[in-house]
Amino acid sequence: MPSTYEIRPARPGDGVGVARAWQDFADYYRELAPEAFKSPRSDGLSDYLETRLLTTAPDHFVRVADHDGEAVGFVHAAFQHPHKDAAYQLSRDIAVPRVYVNALALQRRHWRGGAGTALMKATEEWARDRGAHLLTLDTFAASPISVPFYETRMGYHRHTINFTKPLLPVTS
Repeated sequence: MPSTYEIRPARPGDGVGVARAWQDFADYYRELAPEAFKSPRSDGLSDYLETRLLTTAPDHFVRVADHDGEAVGFVHAAFQHPHKDAAYQLSRDIAVPRVYVNALALQRRHWRGGAGTALMKATEEWARDRGAHLLTLDTFAASPISVPFYETRMGYHRHTINFTKPLLPVTS
């Protein structure tokens, strides 16, 4: 297992490796909770993800973890400005500049090899450079991989709990 990765901006051709990471991510979560997760559509997935990674807005941060010229994972985060109504809200979080991590995914063969840590550290550095006071994300509470990664390895703390309740049957 490699212990170093190049963390770099996405470039044309990264879609195949990133799609593999996204599919591994989906397979893992589907194994944990098939009632909550599904496999993404595979046809066109690499093109879809590559387009998303290559067309970022100034307030977005996208990086891939490169191993021997292959994108084996990625992170996508967004800078959020203080909310215009923050003075009337009770959460302190929305009153400060912050970054939300939309996705972090790695090919399964690269889990626990340092790529996720490197991607998150790059995201944290970008957030600090932008003046963010806080970095937030969510993950599946029952994940024996991601919860310890964020809490033990990265030093994140549980802050809120997101509840769900199905009201109608879920269709694919």
